Amino acid sequence: MKKMNFRTHVEKIFQRAIDEFTSCPEFRALESGNARKCDYDRFIVNVVRTHLRSPQLLAFLFSVAPPEACKNLLHNMLEELGIDEADGVSHPSLLHKLADGASLSPLMVDLEERAAEDIRQVVVDPLLYPSLREVGLAALVEIEAFEYMLSRVASRVARALTTYRKLSPDAVKWFSHHSEVDIQHAEQGLTILEDYIAYYELGADEAQTIAEITMRENVFIKRYFGGRGVPRRQTRGAIQVASARARMGRDFAQRSRRFIAASFVARELADRLRKVV
Repeated sequence: MKKMNFRTHVEKIFQRAIDEFTSCPEFRALESGNARKCDYDRFIVNVVRTHLRSPQLLAFLFSVAPPEACKNLLHNMLEELGIDEADGVSHPSLLHKLADGASLSPLMVDLEERAAEDIRQVVVDPLLYPSLREVGLAALVEIEAFEYMLSRVASRVARALTTYRKLSPDAVKWFSHHSEVDIQHAEQGLTILEDYIAYYELGADEAQTIAEITMRENVFIKRYFGGRGVPRRQTRGAIQVASARARMGRDFAQRSRRFIAASFVARELADRLRKVV
């Protein structure tokens, strides 16, 4: 696959998701001031829950990153933790400040638990893909999608929250920070995706299918608005993605059965050898 081909393809996927996100009724109400206070607060709670454990997710990506991407991912992870610079502030602490500014601090204990449970659920859920190679790409696509979106939308959200929810500029620093730095991060993220695909020798069709599956639902609407307004289009592309997903599932099941059968045969041979000896 030519690098630029995948880069162009995934940027189109990201931009399509951003357009759907910013044109959905919930976002339009939030940006125009037509949302209720409880709607703004629900949005803030969902943002906090979504990103509270982001350092852990970046740590996972760092663990599977190709050598060319390690430096950038390490920098991003240290920035998330607030230890990349002497005056750095951790991103989870900025989310705490956002909740505090909206008088939602009493919910933080529950949100911490829910965010931890979200990570746990990802770990215990059955794998869709046959190896960690594909799982890593899917995780990278979703995380980079958020950076790409925030670099283009975070300033609009910050403005809406200060104007209509009456939060202070300091309270919305998590959003303003992402609008300032994520343009660079977003470009780096696209390069990291290219490096990942090349390093792990993913085929063109396979890489694009994984990206389509990952972004099949609008992850921004799903995470920030609790799933309401998620487009459910039965287009030809969606049908192809569903077919590919089913095919990958069947391939994984076949590999699993072969592995179990091979393990059984190996145990039988080992038992017979012990008897002979």
